[in-house]
Amino acid sequence: MSAVTADDVRAVLAEFLNATHGDGAYSPADLADDCDLLLSGMIDSLGMLSLVETLQQRFGEELDFEELDPEDMTVVGPLASFVVERVAG
Repeated sequence: MSAVTADDVRAVLAEFLNATHGDGAYSPADLADDCDLLLSGMIDSLGMLSLVETLQQRFGEELDFEELDPEDMTVVGPLASFVVERVAG
């Protein structure tokens, strides 16, 4: 597997949101670094748990979110950076 990038994470986020909402309205370009998935209403707290599971499955890595500031966990930029760093090892 090639190196995971923030764009790869954004693509997974967009796929997840489209599957959750069923409308295909989201593209990776819609997910700016400062986009807060929870505050924007794109996901709820249960959706966040599903998203974490999806990210772990997609990238084949158990992600320990204890190391990420809880406020950053729902913000696209910090979340993408965190996933990239953890997958890179």
